[in-house]
Amino acid sequence: MGAVQPPAPPPANRRLWVVIGVLGGLLAIAVILIGVFWPRGGPFLAATDAPTPAAVQPSAAPTDPASEPPAAGTPGTPGSPTTPKATAEHGTPQPSSCDDLYSPALVTAFGDMVLNPAWLDDPDLDMKIGADDPVLQGVIDDNESLLCQWGKPEGPSGAGVSTTVVWVDAADRATVQSHLEDRGDSCYDQRNGVRCTTEGSNDEGYFGESNFLRDGIWVATEYSNAGPEGYTLDIVDNLWPTG
Repeated sequence: MGAVQPPAPPPANRRLWVVIGVLGGLLAIAVILIGVFWPRGGPFLAATDAPTPAAVQPSAAPTDPASEPPAAGTPGTPGSPTTPKATAEHGTPQPSSCDDLYSPALVTAFGDMVLNPAWLDDPDLDMKIGADDPVLQGVIDDNESLLCQWGKPEGPSGAGVSTTVVWVDAADRATVQSHLEDRGDSCYDQRNGVRCTTEGSNDEGYFGESNFLRDGIWVATEYSNAGPEGYTLDIVDNLWPTG
């Protein structure tokens, strides 16, 4: 006689074991998929673990040469707001110093030029920016402003950039924009404001102006043979970082 065989399990028990085997296989597959597709670090990242935005880079603007336009400058000590003859309606923001205007990338892009070099304080130097345009200079003189100038540290060189941030009310803004359009500047909407530019060249190099008007602020820039690309937009993005 052959060996005694154990009795076969009832059909119901066989079906139960088959079902358990299938469920076990599906569970293993689910664990593998979760391991592959689940985000690293879990579904929620703490605020301190979020990627840090890159430093603001100067962005190119239409008709932006290798530099940007400086317009009328303001009387007073470079780097600090002047006392206005008539206080304008202040929009926000209101930078307290020239350092608030520029990103680190823009400062690096100026190379060996420095912001507000000491030689600009010489009272014998005729460095009044914008004096060649009485209309623009008049608006600057009548309002609070911040003058920021870039130049060679050793002295005048025929190259430089000068920017004046001017706080203006609605009437002065309209005066500036109308004057820029009337004299033939190219004006267009940009960054929730109005940008007006003009540029030219002669035997001594290139020069130009860039004026930006928004929220009670007028950013007036003049440049000559200097200035990184995207200069004005770098200032705008620092004044209005949220766009």
